[in-house]
Amino acid sequence: MRTLFVILFMICLTLQGYTQRVGLVLSGGGATGFAHIGVIKALEENDIPIDYITGTSAGALVGGLYASGYSPEQIEAIVLSDQFQLMSTGDMEEKYKYYIEQPDEDAELMSFRFAKDSIFQKSLPTNLLNPTYLDLELLRLLGLNPAASRKTFDSLFVPFRCNASDIVTKKSYLFKSGDLNVAVRASMTYPFFISPIEVDGKLLFDGGLYNNFPAQEMYHEFNPDFIIGSNVSYNEAPPTDDNLMSQIKNMFSSHSQYILPCDEGIIIEPDLGEIGTFDFDRIKEAIDIGYKATLAKIDSIKMFIQLRVSKEERQKARNKFNAQKTELWVRGVEVTGLEKDQGNYIERKLIREKRQSEISYEEVKYRYLRLYQSEHILSIFPTVKISPDQSQTLSLAIRKEKPFKMSFGGHYSSRPVNTGFLNISYSDFKITPLTVYANTYFGKFYGSVKTGLKFYLPTHTTAYIEPQFIMNRWDYFRSFATFFEDVKPSYIVQNEKFWSLNYYVSTSNKSKIRLDFTNGFNEDTYYQDDNFTNADTADYTSLLYYSPGFEFSINSMNRKQFASAGSRLQIRSRFVHAIERTIPGSTALITETDLPSVIHNWAYLNINYQTYFMHRGVYRLGILLEGHYSTQPFFQNYTASMLSANAFQPIPDAKTGFYNDFRANQYLAGGIMNVFTIKDLVDLRIEAYVFQSIQRIINDDGVAAYGNYFDSRFGIASISVIYHSLIGPLRATVNYFDSQTQLNPLSFQVSFGYVLFNRNGIR
Repeated sequence: MRTLFVILFMICLTLQGYTQRVGLVLSGGGATGFAHIGVIKALEENDIPIDYITGTSAGALVGGLYASGYSPEQIEAIVLSDQFQLMSTGDMEEKYKYYIEQPDEDAELMSFRFAKDSIFQKSLPTNLLNPTYLDLELLRLLGLNPAASRKTFDSLFVPFRCNASDIVTKKSYLFKSGDLNVAVRASMTYPFFISPIEVDGKLLFDGGLYNNFPAQEMYHEFNPDFIIGSNVSYNEAPPTDDNLMSQIKNMFSSHSQYILPCDEGIIIEPDLGEIGTFDFDRIKEAIDIGYKATLAKIDSIKMFIQLRVSKEERQKARNKFNAQKTELWVRGVEVTGLEKDQGNYIERKLIREKRQSEISYEEVKYRYLRLYQSEHILSIFPTVKISPDQSQTLSLAIRKEKPFKMSFGGHYSSRPVNTGFLNISYSDFKITPLTVYANTYFGKFYGSVKTGLKFYLPTHTTAYIEPQFIMNRWDYFRSFATFFEDVKPSYIVQNEKFWSLNYYVSTSNKSKIRLDFTNGFNEDTYYQDDNFTNADTADYTSLLYYSPGFEFSINSMNRKQFASAGSRLQIRSRFVHAIERTIPGSTALITETDLPSVIHNWAYLNINYQTYFMHRGVYRLGILLEGHYSTQPFFQNYTASMLSANAFQPIPDAKTGFYNDFRANQYLAGGIMNVFTIKDLVDLRIEAYVFQSIQRIINDDGVAAYGNYFDSRFGIASISVIYHSLIGPLRATVNYFDSQTQLNPLSFQVSFGYVLFNRNGIR
């Protein structure tokens, strides 16, 4: 009788096992949450069924992908991809960066935006990472599953729930229907890291604030027979009086219960050691730890779960579900958050022809990311509406950027070339975008004022007209002095002021063309002899000119200065009609005091190409090539001719000194850049360049003349250690200029910031 009872009991257990429904609960945890992928992979390999999923934050992302029909191997490939790594930092693939929308290269180190009615209250940033690219990819991955038209998460490959946090009611908000990409994105909104989104009139944040382990939701929503929990998180320790972050975390979050609401379950807790919330470069490590932790408990799991789902059976069901999916083919666009005219502008940028047929995801991505990079757009959040005829409308919730922007920066050095920078701009758009700006550089060496506006044309290709007015002043010293040395008085002062009408048009993602007409006035005061005194009077040369110009540029450099990857090509050409007037000073060799004005006409072509073409471990190798050809005639003395000649300036510090031997009307130059990335943000740069004038300009008794062809060449070398801080580059540099006219060719400096100036008129 006893044996019969045992047999009947085992039969009952077996029958119960075949009716078991298994729920999987995934906690939040940032980068550590990707251990859930390893958990799912181990469960699938051992044929353990997964009938329901609930998740929070990173658990919502992993669970949402699995519920949408992605295998654990596919999910792993997604989160380990280069694209995901870029999204985790708010960056995007290089090919989608839109050169014409990049900010002008200036000496900005930091900036903030504000509105006129709330300079401080609403101007502080609410997030460190702009998730616009992430949101678009979540739409592609999650927004077009078969449940998209039915709007219920019970229709997914695996029924799914996730939660976010409503900070007004201080309650957890459960998603069980709607747009899956919206639900997962809301659950992932870590405070101050990712911007929150609004759903049903509620501003929602990370689900882990109030419920980081949605086991109760699993129990009450699905009532499974057995629950497997995967927990990689913990409650914040009590705050201490000297730890601000612990105080903030305790203020914003509630303690979660990392337990199961029933006896029929098991919790897997991978030991993730030192992997932190934002260690997205250690995702693979987290996945492997989750996998091993699950295998360690797999025998216990199998004791409680008798039902098995083979790999073939599971894949067949997954294929059937995925066959119902559609790709993104957008027929129309809806814009919310903007005025009607602004919305029309956005629609024209995305759907370029009213009768245009559907456009693919890749084309949508290309145009969407172009739009996002505009200085007028703060964020875009996409969803898709599917009509009964299965046509798709892209719905974009857009927030405009605050109109005012103030920027600060400059270059601060141990040499006397310190320069401050300040910029203020106003941006808005009605029918088309408009930006008005003004900036100033201030310092003993360099001063400048620039003002202008960008008026964007209502065309499908990004183009704008930019009238500008610029005043520049350079005040050159004779020596390479540091703060601890005396310096001679200025020996060259160059002033220029000009207005310019520019037309910019994009020719590709990475290139643009500028056409301009410039009218200006240059004034140079200078000494023609090194042995000048305070009693001497300087020579004076002025130039009144007009000049049409052309520039074609391609740029994919990873930094605006001290780059270590990418390429830059710049082709510039200009015609100049000018009237020169020179008044000799006391150091002039020409004694005539009443020199007539001279009319000059010339043209030039300059080509500059830089590229980093080799990357081996920590080492990167780049080259620079530059050629310049000008028909410019000589001015009325040697120094004036040198002042107007083009300068070869391959390193930033070459712009802070005046070097006769690196100026010519026709020259060829080139060099190599060796960059050793010691750590992610620390570079050792070793650079060497050669300058070869085709005909050197020589001093013939105070008058300029050409020397022999290719009769001399000069070199520049530089060694720098650079720390690329969040604000700007901090560097220690040794430079060597192989120059006959420079008193001390070797210099050392420590500096912070960028050596970038407003553009010249014709120099």
